[in-house]
Amino acid sequence: MTNLNKLYALYDISNSKEQEALKDLLANHLPKEYTQKVINKLKKSGLKIDSQTVRNTKAGISKNILVFNAIIEIAKEYKTLSDRLKRNLKK
Repeated sequence: MTNLNKLYALYDISNSKEQEALKDLLANHLPKEYTQKVINKLKKSGLKIDSQTVRNTKAGISKNILVFNAIIEIAKEYKTLSDRLKRNLKK
């Protein structure tokens, strides 16, 4: 479970628009298999992490800016795909 208030404090997200954007990304656009996607993304950068590190970072249990950034990037990719699908369905 993601503790958004803890994440806001850990990563100094004080703007309400930024908080809403983060909440939307984590709650609505992060895929079920996000841990493996984050691990693969960071592996390409030369970083070795495990799924527990990814889950702890998302939950706000531990702070790791590189892992958190990768989680957000994955969520943004899926948001883009979701928005594209919605546009295509409206046509």
